[in-house]
Amino acid sequence: MMRTISKRRGVITLLLLAALVLSACGSPAGTPETVTVNVTLTEFKITSSINTFHVGVPYHFVVTNTGTVEHEFYIMPPESAQITQDQVKQDAVAGIPPAQLQAGQTATLDYTFTKAAPSGTLEFACHLPGHYDAGMHFPITVQSP
Repeated sequence: MMRTISKRRGVITLLLLAALVLSACGSPAGTPETVTVNVTLTEFKITSSINTFHVGVPYHFVVTNTGTVEHEFYIMPPESAQITQDQVKQDAVAGIPPAQLQAGQTATLDYTFTKAAPSGTLEFACHLPGHYDAGMHFPITVQSP
């Protein structure tokens, strides 16, 4: 009888330890895992490892300027190339200013989209003088969950 109780305790202890280990490996129930997005800025192009995003998912943008001049990274609606930096900051959903993206620098941005954005309504962009006109914009889509 004592061996049976001892075996049961051992099995219960093992099951509890397994549950603890499994719960430590993932995010809490209902919480989406952070997705890393690698973005590269060059003269005069933006590339990204992802172009479709989802509402409610936390994204960790790793933005690297591999170019030889400063750039900026903003998530915003498409704009004409001739907007001011004040307009960029006002219209941007999120972004990294040029002071953090000098030639050769990498900066990060954590952002979670809160609403859907059909194709053509948001993009990654650099609006420094002449950069947008030269091709520094990358269309993205944000889908509802």
